[in-house]
Amino acid sequence: MRFSKANGINIAYQVQGDGPPLVLIMGYRLNSSAWPATFIEQLARQFTVITLDNRGTGLSDKPVEGYAIANMARDVRGVLDELAIAEVSMLGYSMGGAIAQEFVRQFPERVSRLILCATLAGGPQASYASSSVVSVMRDLDGLSPEQAARRIWKVTYAPGYLEEHRTLAEDQMRREIALPTPLHAADLQFQAFAEFDGSDALAEIRCPTLVLTGDRDELIPPQNSQMMSTLIPNAKLAVIPGGGHRVLWEATEICVDLIIRFLLAFDAEPAPLPSSGANQARLPTASHALTSAIDLFTTWPFALARAGFESFAVARQSIMSGSASRFGDGKPVILVPRFLGSDFALLPLSLWLKALGYRPVTVGLFLNLADSHSERSLSRTIRETTRRAGRKAVLMTHSSGMSGALRTADSHREWISDVVIYEAPHRPDTPGVRTHFVASGWSVFHGMIELPRLLRSITIELIEEYGQQATDIASQPTIRTMAEDEKT
Repeated sequence: MRFSKANGINIAYQVQGDGPPLVLIMGYRLNSSAWPATFIEQLARQFTVITLDNRGTGLSDKPVEGYAIANMARDVRGVLDELAIAEVSMLGYSMGGAIAQEFVRQFPERVSRLILCATLAGGPQASYASSSVVSVMRDLDGLSPEQAARRIWKVTYAPGYLEEHRTLAEDQMRREIALPTPLHAADLQFQAFAEFDGSDALAEIRCPTLVLTGDRDELIPPQNSQMMSTLIPNAKLAVIPGGGHRVLWEATEICVDLIIRFLLAFDAEPAPLPSSGANQARLPTASHALTSAIDLFTTWPFALARAGFESFAVARQSIMSGSASRFGDGKPVILVPRFLGSDFALLPLSLWLKALGYRPVTVGLFLNLADSHSERSLSRTIRETTRRAGRKAVLMTHSSGMSGALRTADSHREWISDVVIYEAPHRPDTPGVRTHFVASGWSVFHGMIELPRLLRSITIELIEEYGQQATDIASQPTIRTMAEDEKT
């Protein structure tokens, strides 16, 4: 591995093979070691294959900012600049496909041929996974790297693949978790991919393009590839029968053949998109979800109890369908009830925060912030929540619990980054505790609009032990810098 200072951070990358340069950009949560070994070996026989660890993964830096797709495209440019490579062929897989699209948009003169695999362009024409599949990919707090990998592979491999190729999948998983991606980086990558909309730029792509997908991809439905191949001028579409989201792993030989033929300017005969999914209905837009959620907040709480979970699951999914919507970064938000027995009153807020992409936790029924035992219980909840997420939490309460919440935050600064107070009659100054005040009540429309803006303005802070682990991984002595490489 080499180590480059690119776009302000350290990016680990590797160069293998000889021939025209080909850059491979990996997807969500995975680092460059996840590429199938035989896939790299076969491509490296004819191309100079450049693989890199996206920010937040592998041996690259793992900051708490800068994960927007446009910025990660600039990370790739930084590596190519250091290698003094002016023009490349580029393959982007899944989220890496979004990065590749954005790279072509920003630097069209630097891409000679483009391959987009198992990816989407976002925007109003995109087709998204079901809410249950999104939940599998997103809800990873508290899981070990192996547990998270085993959870995710159930929706990334095609049905039946794991039963028939268990040993291959196990070996692949071990390589992928050798350098696990911290949860904060996974959350920020998810946020960036959820908000990506490159649909308007597809018609401007001028380089030859191959769009590749599996017809059984549950995570990014193949309808996205059909749409992209239609909008990109003269793009070729190849659909692998029986392939899931990990089509490159499941059908490596077929994919390598298609890719090499395409890159060497031979015609790759596109496979037809299966008709079974052609009429799949698109999910509601984010604006529709917002309207439904607002209506839900104004109805009787018992109606929410019956229909809330399903409605907010739709909101959670459809919040991803358009550049106007803003997705959360997964930060934990601890909700403290206004008064005894009021947990149920927090249910709408908790569901709404979850739909927006945060991790709300409601403190138990019998909490009374005037009681020392309750404060200990709150401290325990805060400690357990922050350790699962690996970052500091936001404590949110009503003005009736303001003094206790501020006292708790002051005594646990290693676990709490900010405090949000609703309906505070006055605004006390607590040195060392960042405090935000929301004028409206828990379920009023203004509060619903103000709260997402507020939460997005609060930066991620890793808890000390978690931040040190990330630093230790990033500073492993196996990395070789370009300067060290030149000296030897």
